Amino acid sequence: MSSKYPRSVRRCLPLCALTLEAALILLFYFFTHYDASLEDQKGLVASYQVGQDLTVMAAIGLGFLTSSFRRHSWSSVAFNLFMLALGVQWAILLDGFLSQFPSGKVVITLFSIRLATMSAMSVLISAGAVLGKVNLAQLVVMVLVEVTALGTLRMVISNIFNTDYHMNLRHFYVFAAYFGLTVAWCLPKPLPKGTEDNDQRATIPSLSAMLGALFLWMFWPSVNSALLRSPIQRKNAMFNTYYALAVSVVTAISGSSLAHPQRKISMTYVHSAVLAGGVAVGTSCHLIPSPWLAMVLGLVAGLISIGGAKCLPVCCN
Repeated sequence: MSSKYPRSVRRCLPLCALTLEAALILLFYFFTHYDASLEDQKGLVASYQVGQDLTVMAAIGLGFLTSSFRRHSWSSVAFNLFMLALGVQWAILLDGFLSQFPSGKVVITLFSIRLATMSAMSVLISAGAVLGKVNLAQLVVMVLVEVTALGTLRMVISNIFNTDYHMNLRHFYVFAAYFGLTVAWCLPKPLPKGTEDNDQRATIPSLSAMLGALFLWMFWPSVNSALLRSPIQRKNAMFNTYYALAVSVVTAISGSSLAHPQRKISMTYVHSAVLAGGVAVGTSCHLIPSPWLAMVLGLVAGLISIGGAKCLPVCCN
């Protein structure tokens, strides 16, 4: 990521981040405590496994998915982990303040950690639009603002439409995408010299990006089922997500070869298209009664993703 700032500014950025972390520690000290009920302990192993899947997706999957850019492949992984850790802490506090604070304390459960991880993942998606163009302080502000906006929006939707956690958090992909585009549009222009070179992709980092896509592909059923409480709904969500992902992989690889002038597989298209099926069935994954419906959604989503990756850069540039 970009580091073309005065030395005095670069020295202040880590101190600001440490000061913010100290403030978060104080907030946790005064306003939080762990859940001591037996209900949360019964499903400890299963709940922890789902939370671990989400963490692997966020830290490794999204981290390496954005590592294909030539000049900041490793820094993107480091900043990704930084935003994830900071975002989870703030999301837990924010969700507690919005929903539990009238009782005086924020109760931390495994479910609240899963919910906070998914909220923080929205920031990691948005960061893909500003890679190489922001510094540490700007990322901190972006994390705090986006997590706050997403949490508030989720609470408003829940109160107005009386939806559960699964339904009112299914829009976070779209929210994250448009939030990232808005931040990129608001950045000062012209961009620093050499920023355009940062967007060029290299072959070896592209392998790391594909590694991230593979992790996301493997654990995406956990994302779509993480906030569902019914075992039957969770099972249907995992099955339908798997079938949609399987079809989107076949569609992505075939479609990328078809879209290439020399009929070669373009990994730039494959990175995102292999996940299109999981995103497409996200909201309704627990409601789909038959696998063929999920497979059709995966096929259509893969084709749309390939078409968008082929045409949108030309239109935007």
